[in-house]
Amino acid sequence: MHLIICSKKDLAGQNIKEWLISLINPDERKLGDFTIYESEKIGIAEIEERLIYADYIDLKLKKKLDFDEILFASRHSSKDKRKIFSVHVSGNVKTADFGGKPYSLAKPAPITMKNYVLALKGKLDRKPEFTFTLEVTHHGPSEIVTPSAFYEIGSTEEEWKDEEAARIVAESMIEAVNDERKDWHIAVGVGGTHYAPRQTEIILETTFTFGHNFAKYTFDGLNDEILAKAIELSEAEFFVIDEKSTTSKIKKLINEVAEKLNKEVLKSKYVKKNFKLD
Repeated sequence: MHLIICSKKDLAGQNIKEWLISLINPDERKLGDFTIYESEKIGIAEIEERLIYADYIDLKLKKKLDFDEILFASRHSSKDKRKIFSVHVSGNVKTADFGGKPYSLAKPAPITMKNYVLALKGKLDRKPEFTFTLEVTHHGPSEIVTPSAFYEIGSTEEEWKDEEAARIVAESMIEAVNDERKDWHIAVGVGGTHYAPRQTEIILETTFTFGHNFAKYTFDGLNDEILAKAIELSEAEFFVIDEKSTTSKIKKLINEVAEKLNKEVLKSKYVKKNFKLD
């Protein structure tokens, strides 16, 4: 079962939850401190705490519930107030300013992320003022050993309460869970800004998907250990670098790690040209 987790403190998550309930008609029950909604393939767990501080939530819930993957239904906040649907994996490179632990990464769910993005891509015309973007790895919870990712609506209360936006996310989640396509190329992305423009183009337009992504602002904290951990957790065969924004020092580090792990390093331009979706 895929478990969608939302927080009672998160308006977007609550909005998405209500649409999921209306679409899958699950059974509701109390499970200790948690409210659980269950259908055949999808469960929904409602928790009290903010999602970014929900470290070990998978282990807590697995004492009472059987599931294989987590989709965090969440809001996205930003000062620029952009209207977006976003997806990313959680974890921290250096400091842990917003949940989780420093130098700790959650386990990604790159296949479901890819299938979600393709489902969402087909619905963007219903909210033309919104755009889709990947985000890089950031914020907690980092202590999640079950495959997971954040599925977000941004970036202000107006968007979090938007009924059609939440319905699109809920529908896309359901389609992603039911989609059996698994033959995607999995990569760890390196370079770019917080909204990872090259990686966003790649996940939308090619046969590649991503686990962890590291923005340029984390470069002073990247080391061989965390890059190797990102590859392992993402179950990735490739590093994909945004060649224009990745420094020579980081390129050298990535190539050294890739050689040790027998992985391939590809430039984003090469991936976009040679791995287009049919």
